[in-house]
Amino acid sequence: MPDTDQTEFLSALEGHLRAVVTDAVAEPLLSVDRNLVAVAAVCESAVQSGGKRLRPRFAYWAWRVGASADAAPQPLVGLAAALELLHAAILVHDDVIDSSEVRRGRPSVRAALAARHRAGARWGDPTEYGDHMALLVGDLLWSAAHDTFDDAVADLPADIARRTSRVFRSMRLEVLAGQLLELQAQAERDYDAATADKILRYKTSAYTVERPVELGLTLTGTASAATAATLGEYARAVGQAFQLRDDLADLFGTTKTSGKQTGDDIRAGKPTELLGAAYDLADGEDIRTLTAIVGDASADPAAIAEVQRIALQCGAADRVGRRIADLVVIAHQAVAELASTADVTTLAGLSEMLAECTELSFLPTA
Repeated sequence: MPDTDQTEFLSALEGHLRAVVTDAVAEPLLSVDRNLVAVAAVCESAVQSGGKRLRPRFAYWAWRVGASADAAPQPLVGLAAALELLHAAILVHDDVIDSSEVRRGRPSVRAALAARHRAGARWGDPTEYGDHMALLVGDLLWSAAHDTFDDAVADLPADIARRTSRVFRSMRLEVLAGQLLELQAQAERDYDAATADKILRYKTSAYTVERPVELGLTLTGTASAATAATLGEYARAVGQAFQLRDDLADLFGTTKTSGKQTGDDIRAGKPTELLGAAYDLADGEDIRTLTAIVGDASADPAAIAEVQRIALQCGAADRVGRRIADLVVIAHQAVAELASTADVTTLAGLSEMLAECTELSFLPTA
């Protein structure tokens, strides 16, 4: 394998992201009008303010599975930057949709811009201003993501560029379809398990793990069908487990563990497998309590604590935890099957990603 490890890859990615967001977003905005300096700054912070870089890391380890010993990851850096820019754009838009004040432990873009409006005692409603500006910030980052992707595949062999573009386009549509399904389910108060599972599949699993893994492997151009199938099994299991873990973290975690305010999914009335399990397992009185709290944007910490109690006492949290454990077994089996194809470092990297995405130490102990 190449002598470039994950740390060096991520360092190259951060440098490329800084350059892209400066050259393709911030500086062009400032060339139009220096009064857009605050907008340029939030564009930069949306991309560079932390984040786990999960999608680039999954793409990297998948690339390691199929790459030849003398391959260099430079083409992957550009693709990974496009993934992160797309993710940043989607998060900015998600925070508008969810009226979220916090992202990655800091004020969301909409909240930061609203606060600036409020501090300047400007005309109009600060929240509305923040939302409108954030939508346009998301659009800027969305455009930059696609320009960056086009640049990344421009010099690839035609067949690989074509297949890579197909995967990226699929991922883009799937995550938006998942968001549309979620909004539709919220409006209909549809907490059916099948609905939650489909949303999980497209909004999170495919977008966060499956498609990035496919992108990384496709970029090598050399992986066998058997290797692709095994890595796909790994990606599906990890992607599903990650979303289930995220649902638990939203209810039981803290801003540090989830990056959001505890209970935001409950306040938004999001159809998750955890909530569906609670409705399935809770008794009549607790179901009435859930119905009164779920979807209430003003639900206070005491109300969220009630939902926590119900999810624990009725066994909903335990059911989701067991499902995560089953998915972990499937993912570990897939990693074991890759032993004849991938080196020890790559196998360890895939296993570490699995452990990170399924860590449940924030759950209350009995």
